[in-house]
Amino acid sequence: MIGEAALVRGAIANGTMWRGRRPPVRQLAQAMLRGDTHTACELADQFLARVRSRLAVFADLVQPAHAEVGELWYRGQICMEDEHRAAGVLEGVVGQIPPTPSRGRVAAGSRCLLTVLPGERHTLGLGMFALVLEDEGWEVELLDHDCEPEDVPELVERTRPQLVGLSAGYLQSVQGMARVVGAIRARSVPVLVGGAAFNRTGDLWRRVGASAYGPDPRVGTVLARRLARP
Repeated sequence: MIGEAALVRGAIANGTMWRGRRPPVRQLAQAMLRGDTHTACELADQFLARVRSRLAVFADLVQPAHAEVGELWYRGQICMEDEHRAAGVLEGVVGQIPPTPSRGRVAAGSRCLLTVLPGERHTLGLGMFALVLEDEGWEVELLDHDCEPEDVPELVERTRPQLVGLSAGYLQSVQGMARVVGAIRARSVPVLVGGAAFNRTGDLWRRVGASAYGPDPRVGTVLARRLARP
């Protein structure tokens, strides 16, 4: 676990670079909380040069750093302003990482629909998942976060995707999510869920009736392929 005091104070000076073997999660989280987009992007670029995969950068570096900051906010050890500053830096990092198309791509025409429920503002993770699915060859439709729950099953009926992905950072209503999941699965379309709300509660995905739960982009892409098989 990252030392909260070191994170909040930004103990590592600006411009510190990564020379270790493990992903520079701590350095990235500190840069996020400082609002240091330049250092954050350089850390991501260095890691990408080693792993050569946008998926690996998201799964092994970006998401763990995001989770560390999110946990500090969830426990009340940083304020909303700190969390927003960190999220803004991370958006810049995600936006500058180039595509790295997979060699083993999914079948042509594979479609998926990704969305969150109304009121959800933690959409960065879902956006990263959309990017790595595109690297895998999926045709991705990422819905606006103000989409109403009843709109999702109707859209599924019209577009007939092979998969629907739902993300939640904080789930206000388990019953509401369960109704949406049930309506989608009633149309014979599998539902993959993820996000911090599911990461914090291991059996939540079963309680809402989802087909599977992806704790990170790497697991999510594997499950997406499995769920989309005829």
